[in-house]
Amino acid sequence: MSREGSTSPDVTTETSVGSSPPDTSALTTTATPARQSLSRRGHFKSRLGCYSCKRRRVKCDESRPECSPCRRLGLHCVYPVVDSVTTVALSRNPSIIQLKDLRFLHQFLTAGFPTLPLQGEKVWWECAAMSHKSEALAHAILGLGASHLSQNCNVDYTAQALQHRVAAIKLVNNQFANPPARSEERDALFGAVMCLMAQSALMADSMVDYLTMSRGGNLVVHNISLDLSKSIFYGFTRAGHYELLERQALEEPKTYELADAFRTSAASLEPLCTSPTQIRYQKLLVSCLDGLKVSSYEAWRKFVPLFVMPAALANEEFAVFTRPDNYISHILVIHTFLLDYLLGSYCLRQATAPKCQGRKFVIISWTRNLAERLPPEYKEHIKWPLEFCDILSEQKDSRYLLCP
Repeated sequence: MSREGSTSPDVTTETSVGSSPPDTSALTTTATPARQSLSRRGHFKSRLGCYSCKRRRVKCDESRPECSPCRRLGLHCVYPVVDSVTTVALSRNPSIIQLKDLRFLHQFLTAGFPTLPLQGEKVWWECAAMSHKSEALAHAILGLGASHLSQNCNVDYTAQALQHRVAAIKLVNNQFANPPARSEERDALFGAVMCLMAQSALMADSMVDYLTMSRGGNLVVHNISLDLSKSIFYGFTRAGHYELLERQALEEPKTYELADAFRTSAASLEPLCTSPTQIRYQKLLVSCLDGLKVSSYEAWRKFVPLFVMPAALANEEFAVFTRPDNYISHILVIHTFLLDYLLGSYCLRQATAPKCQGRKFVIISWTRNLAERLPPEYKEHIKWPLEFCDILSEQKDSRYLLCP
């Protein structure tokens, strides 16, 4: 399975995205008067140059904080104020923010790409290569890379991650309103939503946002006619996932102490489930743990419909299921996110464990935050998840099955 610590692809990155083509008329050989000023030779048009260069009508190299001509002549160098942070991030000339964006892209390609589909690093490298044609995908990739760096390294790019995320969500919503016609464009849209979903799993207090993004992926597939069987995302199909699952599932002797305690906690939720959605969800949760006694493959196979169930709910069902005061549903969902890690330790080889553990600690924070806001009558049903979080915190093992 592809994981957060996968090796870097050997790719050549083209750095001309958004750059203006040269003024070819200025490069044409013509008879030139002998006295023509050298400063008026043909050059790339500078749209974001400093005021001093614009006033002198000379080429500004847009170096920051002071351009080369102003530094050479001792002039005061002041640049125009750019209205949009996104415009700066995607400007035509190199800047500090662009260099950070390159770091975000590098993080995405080497460690921060979604971990679905299984063994899917090459899929995401191919997806990244499509981003020069999709602004939504480009922002989603950069936002995910920034969040991954913030969660797993000693840096803070949360502001940049949010800027790219907001831009990506706006562009994705526009495409939902005007669905793309070409299959490559639909692939790019699906990839953008999956990156936004993966980014949600790296953000505090975004559990419901994660579920909402999973519905976005479902919407792309079913409402925008994305045929995953003919897509670079074949691994997201049921057949594609099971093909990889059969090769990945680890079948070795197991001890079931943790699994039995987990099942007891999940089973205790049955009397509290009142809606048809909650009842169905709780039964699927318990069946995964029962399947573990049969085989790792069986537990994993049963976990798939549990994991994707919220994404397939009708709009009204989903709104009720994720309502802030629907505490039972939230407890059920937290059990599922933690079960992902329990099954990972049973079903996957240790060598597949991600080197970066940031996502695990986000899931732990979701659990503890939920425990703090639960009314007293529900506190008993969060005790086991909290105990399991303590176990996860102490372990370096971060294996999990499905969450991007």
